Amino acid sequence: MPTPYDAERRAFSRAALARLVLSDTSADLAAAAGQLAITRFDDQTGPGGRVSEAATLRDVADRVLLRAVLFERERGSSWEQIARYLGTDAADAAERFTPAVERWERAFEEPYRLDATGRKRVPQLPTAAYDPEDACRRLDLTVSLRAFFQDEHPVSGELRPSPPAPDYSLGGRIPRRNLGLFAYLLATYTHDHSDTDWDAATAHVHGTAEDDPGSWDTHLIEGSTASVRLHLANATHGDDLVEAVVTGATDTELRLRIDTLFDALGPDALGPDA
Repeated sequence: MPTPYDAERRAFSRAALARLVLSDTSADLAAAAGQLAITRFDDQTGPGGRVSEAATLRDVADRVLLRAVLFERERGSSWEQIARYLGTDAADAAERFTPAVERWERAFEEPYRLDATGRKRVPQLPTAAYDPEDACRRLDLTVSLRAFFQDEHPVSGELRPSPPAPDYSLGGRIPRRNLGLFAYLLATYTHDHSDTDWDAATAHVHGTAEDDPGSWDTHLIEGSTASVRLHLANATHGDDLVEAVVTGATDTELRLRIDTLFDALGPDALGPDA
């Protein structure tokens, strides 16, 4: 059965998809471990609460190990080579992990199933392998914030035949009622201290998203730490929505904040006056 992400998956080898899944689960483990390291709210945690969190951490670590085995099998490691690092023999390693390897292989033949209603897709592949481009974008952004070196593609860079050219544009739809606030916060993120009335500046959007992007309304936001452009056009479907694209955000942390801003003020979020 075809899925919306078949073309994206075909751009990756099976080993690359397995490695992407391992990266995704490892990021989950790092996030969970980071939360457990925080002591600030210990007095608000019930008896045994931290043990519960540690047990969850162990479960995630078990998934990391499982997905590391999947990756090693995909890249050709033998059961003997894998068993060496597990303190066991090849037969025991194969018995322990073969069911998971077989489930992984079957999922490529049937990437999703329909639920009982027959309308909702239920992915059989791990999320990162089912929709790899979204996983690459998310993990590149998250991991680069934690890395001690500058790398635009710390996760996806070794998984594609060649890394894509940097794309510093971020876009989405914003309800009109949130547009002024979106622009104001965007200016704040760049440390633009001008007195621009963003409600007034964005009150009238000309053209539609079907027009040439060069004809969209463009606002230069020039702050002391970054310079970006906000491009606006009326959405073709939805009178209350505006297509917004931010270009020029080269800083990783700034892009993450802008991405979060699209989520916070987008059509699926409550408006500031809700």
